Parts: sequence; C-alpha cells; structure tokens
Amino acid sequence: MTSKPSPDPMDRIDTFWWAFGIRGGFAVLFAGILAFSGNLLGSLFFDPVMLVLLSILLGFYVLANAVLLGVGAGFALQHRLSLGWLLAAESCFALLLGGYIGFSLLITSQSIALLAGIHAIGAGCFQAVLAFKLQRYQRFKVLLSISALAALSMGTFFLCHQAETPRLISLWLSCFELAYGVIVIGFAWALHAEAQRRLVAA
Repeated sequence: MTSKPSPDPMDRIDTFWWAFGIRGGFAVLFAGILAFSGNLLGSLFFDPVMLVLLSILLGFYVLANAVLLGVGAGFALQHRLSLGWLLAAESCFALLLGGYIGFSLLITSQSIALLAGIHAIGAGCFQAVLAFKLQRYQRFKVLLSISALAALSMGTFFLCHQAETPRLISLWLSCFELAYGVIVIGFAWALHAEAQRRLVAA
C-alpha cells in the first residue's frame, strides 16, 4: 500500500532547506558576477558584446536554477510532499526559458529585457503560490510574499523598460537577483531553524 502525499505542505519541507539555501546563494553569486561583468565589459565593449554576454549569463543562470529546482522537486516527491509538483512545474518553466535564452540567436536589448521580465514574473508567480500553500506558517508566508512581490514588480519594470541599454538592464537584473537571493537565503535559514526545533522537540 502506497502512502498518500502529505496533506500538510510544511510536513518535512524543512528537511531540504539546503535546496533553497543553495538556490539563494547562487542568485547572490549570479548578481555579483553580472554586476562586475556589466560594469567592466560595459565600459570596454559595444552593446552587441554586452548583449551576448548578458544572454549567456542569464541563460546559464536560469538553467542552473532549473536543475536546483529539479533536485528539490525530486526530494519532495520522494518524501510524498505535495509541494513537489509545484517545484517540478517551476523547474520545467525555468528549463524551457533558460534553454531559449541561452540558445536564441535573436539577441536585442528589447528581447533580453522581455526575457528577464518573464523570468522575474514567473519566479514571482511560483513564490506567490508557495506562500499561499504555506500560509499557516507566518514567517515563511511573509518571506515568500515579499519575494513574490519583489519579483513581480521587477518583472513588470523590465517589461515596461525594454528600450534601455544592456548595461542598465544588467545592473537592474543584478540588483533584483541580489535582493531575491537574500530573501531566499532567509527562507532557507528559517526552514533550517524549524528543522532544528523539530529535532530538539523529538
């Protein structure tokens, strides 16, 4: 007899807090690389070179994010967590978007801003759904809601400012990923604290 998925999304989610921690740390690392390369190469090369660099970096980041989400989804599904399907859906979304960004030959400042906006809005939507599923837990709901609001706002900003230069796009994207990564690390830390609390209580 197979066990049914856990009716409580929080049940055992704190056991893979590390997946969120790695994801947040990777976002902060990506933000640093993007800011450094944007400032350095933006002053040395023309916009076409910046567009290629930005496309490669963003595509690689989104694809790596898809892998991390896939690992988290596999772990969640293995433990019969209902959140596993949400993480799997976000992983598929990131995989398709990252593949398109990384291998698209149609590289313009407008297309990069559009794809960055889709990336941010997609992340915001999934974070909002996760916040809703964890609404019983105030700390996690607040962190995820802030993350979702920031991502949706930045995604809308990108979609409304597609005519900006690649250097400005890279700067805004790095600021967003830095804030997003810090919030996700905070979420992972809160999950880790919850796991330790449960361990002590047991």
